[in-house]
Amino acid sequence: MGSSSEEHNASETVTTRRVFAAPLGTDVRPSDRIVSLDGAEKWEVVGRPLTFPLTSLARVEAALKEVTG
Repeated sequence: MGSSSEEHNASETVTTRRVFAAPLGTDVRPSDRIVSLDGAEKWEVVGRPLTFPLTSLARVEAALKEVTG
């Protein structure tokens, strides 16, 4: 996963956003949820994933959101 940002609107709820990058050909869909290997983090794909096939780092990218609290 790439960079992240967080929103704290003076409440107990924290929304964290990240960009997920996966090898080209990975099946990522707008309704998918991505879970860390240890199961501690659960992320929801936001919008439609993008495919970058013609770069030196060919990949699929998807915006993710985690809401806690």
